Amino acid sequence: MNYIVLIKQVPDIRNIPPDAWDWEKGTLRRGMLDTVCNELDRQALAFAAALRREQDGRVVVLTMGPPFATEVLRYALSICADGAVLLTDRKLGGADTPATAYPLSQSIRKIEREMFGGDRNYLIITGMQSVDGDTAQVPPQVAEELGIAHIAYATGFHHADGALQVTRITRHGKEVLSPDAYPALITVTGWTEPPFASFGRTAWAFDQEIVTWNAEDVAADPARIGLTGSRTTVNRIFSPKDVSTKDCEYLTDMGRLAERIGQLYSARLSSQATAADAGEEYRLPEDKAPTFRGEVWVYAEADEGGLHPAAFELLGRAVSLAGSLNEKVGAVLLGAGVRPLAADLIAHGADKVYLAEHERLGHFSAIPYTETIGELIGAHRPQILLFAATPLGRELAPRVAYRTNSGLTADCTALDLIDLKRAGKEYTGILRQTRPALGGNIMASIITQNADIQMSTARPGVLQALPRDDSRRGEVIEHTPASPEGRSGLRLVSFEPVQATAQLSDAGVIVTGGGGLRTKENYDAYIRPLAAAMGRFLGVESMVGASRAAVERGMIDRGHQVGQTGQTVKPRVYVAVGVSGAVQHLTGMQSSDIVVAVNKDPKAPIFNVADLGVVGNLEESIPQLTEALRAGEVSR
Repeated sequence: MNYIVLIKQVPDIRNIPPDAWDWEKGTLRRGMLDTVCNELDRQALAFAAALRREQDGRVVVLTMGPPFATEVLRYALSICADGAVLLTDRKLGGADTPATAYPLSQSIRKIEREMFGGDRNYLIITGMQSVDGDTAQVPPQVAEELGIAHIAYATGFHHADGALQVTRITRHGKEVLSPDAYPALITVTGWTEPPFASFGRTAWAFDQEIVTWNAEDVAADPARIGLTGSRTTVNRIFSPKDVSTKDCEYLTDMGRLAERIGQLYSARLSSQATAADAGEEYRLPEDKAPTFRGEVWVYAEADEGGLHPAAFELLGRAVSLAGSLNEKVGAVLLGAGVRPLAADLIAHGADKVYLAEHERLGHFSAIPYTETIGELIGAHRPQILLFAATPLGRELAPRVAYRTNSGLTADCTALDLIDLKRAGKEYTGILRQTRPALGGNIMASIITQNADIQMSTARPGVLQALPRDDSRRGEVIEHTPASPEGRSGLRLVSFEPVQATAQLSDAGVIVTGGGGLRTKENYDAYIRPLAAAMGRFLGVESMVGASRAAVERGMIDRGHQVGQTGQTVKPRVYVAVGVSGAVQHLTGMQSSDIVVAVNKDPKAPIFNVADLGVVGNLEESIPQLTEALRAGEVSR
């Protein structure tokens, strides 16, 4: 078995100098930032090294970037890699995710031919996403281009009866999957501590030749690379000077902290009560047709016998967008035995439900789902398709977009319609998709280009669902998959469900404990009393949450996990205790209204999204804060 590890050199977003921002252009001068190996790609290297220890083979690392990206390749060689390839060419510059996935796929094909001698018995391994983009789109789009299976959110592996079995986390539990054929692609989430390079191995790495290819070397079609091949483009970047970013206020006195929490809470409530809707609803200009044509669709994710709540949130926004464009709202519903759910979608705003039922669709697998949605798109041609940025949505949407040559913007927090003049052309009624980037340090507004369909994944919890209306009537349009017995590329070995024990979306206050608490005893001693005191202090329902690290250490069950593979929440107050703030966790909570962080590490990323912060010992700070909140109940 051989291994290709995709890695990326990224800017170190933990320390962005103030003068790195170009205030006039609203852009970041990346040359002023230090560069590092993407953290999840370091996890992928460790994953590949462990696989090779069990089954011999070669590890080849591949990156696409400027010439100085050789630094990250040298690092990979010093860790475990046997060979390194740099794909570099000015023609590749400015690429979005499909224009990145395509030349990387061409490079993988060339590695297979020239380095592996045509042997297809290999794995492609990479981090789930990069900290500078946070889209998680390139890996599934590489898999789609190569026509191979993709295992996302991998956390471990073992071999049984001579077959590789990969453990992955899902929203509802733990799956064990085995590839039916090779090559296959695996994306790794936090797995283990990457190995350190020895002095001898580092010296060896600097003696190795790095293979360098350009676009012509990998036979890349010029129409599918760089700016020309990109299907989305950045319309505007908001720098920290342009938006109301959080500037963490650090406190040492816990009585003062309790007071500031109360003040911020009251101020936010007051502002929310008087705030009007943001802007007027878009209206088409007279005598002008929209640039894109067709219905506005949402993908309705079936969720343990029901619908994921995010499906209704997407429908709420789709109704508004479609109304402005004088179009119908469609919902795409896939699965086995999901027909009764069509009535729920119609009651929440769908005019049409495109229903595909088949046993093959009963358990999610990316290949048959992508094929079926691609068939529906080909037959009905919507102009907008929205997915929820759930683990499933982030795995499925990139493959669907790549298959249908559509633009896709990930993890959006706002979706609205605009008219735009750009490069001498006028665009009417196009979808402006706004999302955070660079670890939340900037916001980017993105539009679709060179494509007929505009696609987005939207964060659960940031859009507003419409009230249920059972008097609504709609049409159910049935679709039979063209290849009902087609391949999935993966075999489900086992599934261990985890029953959610808490609907954190209902809580006004969430107090989350992280790996910094170390033990279940500490979690119970500090987090539960703090949550109870905070809820009484503010007069709202409070619940306890947990980071993935806390769950994996047995502090509490996964039903309380906040993050990309847990629940997405937006409480009025979110308190993070001993939570470092990994990007997967931030994705699930950074829409919270007020964030309070307590951590002994002053450089913990959680402080970047916090309103109030305490740098200190948890064993001292948390009991003092709990007591201060209890004392404050009386005065409030």
